[in-house]
Amino acid sequence: MSIAQKFSAMFPAPAFLRMPAAGLDISDRRVRFLTFSNKCDDLSVMSHGEAEIPPGVIVSGKIKRSEELKDILSAFQKKNKLEFVRVSLPEERAYMAKMDVPNPEGGDLRDSILFQLEEYVPVPAGDAVFDYKVIGESATQQGYLSVAVSVLSQKEITEYTSLFDGTGLTPVSFEIEAQAIARAVIPNEDMETYMILDFGRTRTGISVVSESIVRFASTVDVGSDMITLAVEKYFSVNTADAERMKNEKGVTKSESDKDFSGAAMSSLSILRDEVNKLHIYWHTHRENERDGRKIKGIFLSGGGANLKGLREYLSAGLRINVEVANPWVNVCSFDDRIPEISYHRALGYASVIGLALTGMCDGVNSPQSRQ
Repeated sequence: MSIAQKFSAMFPAPAFLRMPAAGLDISDRRVRFLTFSNKCDDLSVMSHGEAEIPPGVIVSGKIKRSEELKDILSAFQKKNKLEFVRVSLPEERAYMAKMDVPNPEGGDLRDSILFQLEEYVPVPAGDAVFDYKVIGESATQQGYLSVAVSVLSQKEITEYTSLFDGTGLTPVSFEIEAQAIARAVIPNEDMETYMILDFGRTRTGISVVSESIVRFASTVDVGSDMITLAVEKYFSVNTADAERMKNEKGVTKSESDKDFSGAAMSSLSILRDEVNKLHIYWHTHRENERDGRKIKGIFLSGGGANLKGLREYLSAGLRINVEVANPWVNVCSFDDRIPEISYHRALGYASVIGLALTGMCDGVNSPQSRQ
């Protein structure tokens, strides 16, 4: 058990934070939800669904047309009969930092964090809304704790909380999307360090997770829609045909498809280069080098992770093991049953699966832990 897990066991979340609730993810182009049965020994999907969000309503996580989005959420709530929800927040709007703060020894750790917060993020302490996870004792300062902190401004939080007014949806918690995805795709009890690429329609979220805690998160404006557009322009076809070609051919090394692969790779090379830069940064950071936190592998999630050949392309270009994630790894074993959502569709549900797992069975959800 990690120090963070021991800390959670000593200071459990309030009952209202552990209540069953639907995971709700709102991205630039889609809203999704998922709920689990409230049975620790037999987690199963009770309901799930999604709806499109028109272009321009949300741009890079920033809400541009709030009233239109409210109408979409209200209709979504009525159709799916939702009430309590755990909501993801886009990492584009958040700051993440690793801090060493004095151990209050019975005092309020939040006060220690708040006192130093402005040294790490460009948000005034009086305007900051933050959450944190304890990593462990500081490796450099005696009597200090290392914590991973996620910070948003009060304005950003207000935009999201007010979004639910009058929709029939009641948020019980908010969480950075990267942490929710990590909860879904990294097996419980796995304390190794991984990179996660959440390849969506309009952007790719990149995070580094160590000991089940997100240590770093960023986004790149490269998504599957960009590949569709590149194919559309290169071959002078409409969007529907470009999408079909992308799904059929993927990223291949076939001589007959080299023109298509060239068009697709013009976008993917940007993503590959950005991931490579972050990979180098992580391994040259003094603390990670000293502690031996090397990235063991990369997990691919998001609907775009279904692109044929993407895993092989990134693995060869980055020279590191890349795997398509299993969003059900902490829910059930495929030996026990086949989940209610197909594996390929579930890749786009990773964030809502992680959100819905929050508080379930006191965080012990993996098939292995239930044996």
